[in-house]
Amino acid sequence: MNSSVKKNLRIGLGLSLLILFITSLASFISIQNLIKSADLVSHSNRVMSSLDAVISTLKDAETGQRGYLLTGNKEFLEPYNGAEDHAKDLLNIIESETKDNSFQQQNVKVLQNIVNSRLSIIEKTIKEKSIGGSVGVAELLNGKVYMDDARNTIKKMQAEEQRILTLRTQELNKISSYTPALILIAAALAILITFFFYRKVSSDFTLRIKLQKELQDKNQQIDNRIEVIRNVAGKISDGDYQVRLNEKGKDGLGSLAGSLNAMAESLQYSFSLLADKEWLQSGIVSVNDKVVGEKSIEVLAQDILEEIVLRTKSVVAAFYLIGDDKNLHLEGSFALLEGEKKRILKVGEGISGQVLRSGKSIMISDIPDGAMTISYASGNTKPKTVTAVPVLRNGLLVGVIEIGTLAIYTPLHLEFLNSVSENIAIAIHVAQNRKRMQELLEETQAQAEELQAQHTELESMNAELEAQSQKIQTSEEELRVQQEELLQSNQELEERTSLLEEKNQLIQERNLDIQQKAEQLELSTKYKSEF
Repeated sequence: MNSSVKKNLRIGLGLSLLILFITSLASFISIQNLIKSADLVSHSNRVMSSLDAVISTLKDAETGQRGYLLTGNKEFLEPYNGAEDHAKDLLNIIESETKDNSFQQQNVKVLQNIVNSRLSIIEKTIKEKSIGGSVGVAELLNGKVYMDDARNTIKKMQAEEQRILTLRTQELNKISSYTPALILIAAALAILITFFFYRKVSSDFTLRIKLQKELQDKNQQIDNRIEVIRNVAGKISDGDYQVRLNEKGKDGLGSLAGSLNAMAESLQYSFSLLADKEWLQSGIVSVNDKVVGEKSIEVLAQDILEEIVLRTKSVVAAFYLIGDDKNLHLEGSFALLEGEKKRILKVGEGISGQVLRSGKSIMISDIPDGAMTISYASGNTKPKTVTAVPVLRNGLLVGVIEIGTLAIYTPLHLEFLNSVSENIAIAIHVAQNRKRMQELLEETQAQAEELQAQHTELESMNAELEAQSQKIQTSEEELRVQQEELLQSNQELEERTSLLEEKNQLIQERNLDIQQKAEQLELSTKYKSEF
């Protein structure tokens, strides 16, 4: 016995140490590979950033060139100054970073020639402008060609770096996925080996003690079992169906104990099943009584929660309904502080959000102290069991009921919640329809009042328009009378004008007669004077 215990201890400790060594070695190799892969990824990012900086530098040089060519002001050459040195420094960095890639080295040389040619054209046009010359369109188009070549070359280099980066990222993800699995497998093996050998050593010790004690207790057990069987039979006859006998014995007493236990279990199961059905039916009836009547959704949700909390011995509860935005909205709560209430839950948020997504019940049991915080409507407290149950109507999810308890929820509790789900959903649907009808009625009344007000306003406007029409008719009559008077006055003026013209004609004729008579008189006077 002692040699067996020592052998088991040696084998268990040896295997545990071997697994620890293998796990440590694998972790070291994995970490080294992760560091290497991370450096390679960072290297590819640096190359791509430098390529972007090269094209940005060329754009700055072009910007300075255009500003100077358009205005002749040298202040616009500030982006161009230093662009050549900066571009060469960036190309040297790229060349250094890609020295392990022959394809990229060829592209770097091509890009260097393109950049030098483009900067030479820019410098040439600036010098031409500075001496008062004009820059032709051909030179500008030639610069555009070089700029397009630079963009294409950089895109080609960035595509190559992106390909390399993708490969390196895949390798990094592959290594990252292997490491946790290897560590978990090794840890699980270590735990299993430790547990196995602990059970084996413990079993050896237990067996040793048991063998020593069995010889002493055997006779005493036979007497005790006979007395116990007599007592158990009496308790079963008195209605205590939970009492059980130890039926480990292989003799006639053990068989009798098994028969008594089977009879007690059968009776206990039958009466327990009847009690559960009675409790379930009474709970369903109580919930149905709570949903009867014309209640608002808030009152209905609160009454339902209070009855469910009472029936399931819960300590906290929340009732969420699906809103028009397809999110869960809090309609009722029990024993929740105001600051802990989550008014709106999105799909997948907390266990109620998960129920909204899956349409199935979720229960979390044995929540330990100090464990990670689980998102549920009960806030920051940690009940022992939290469950969320969907409220379904004709297979469609209407809402979610989330409750928590300091004990555990039995299958009977869950069956009760599932049984009342359909009735609750129907009551909520009726309440929502009632609310919509009330809102439609209020909206209809408001529209009728608005139409009545508009009708009154239109009648007032019609009265004003009729008064204005009457005034306009009166004004038109006055204008007509004035027009007739004007016409009469014009006619009188025309007659007077005609009389004046006749008088003027008569006066002119008389003046002619007088003039003729004056001439005759002057002539006769002249004759008289000659005689």
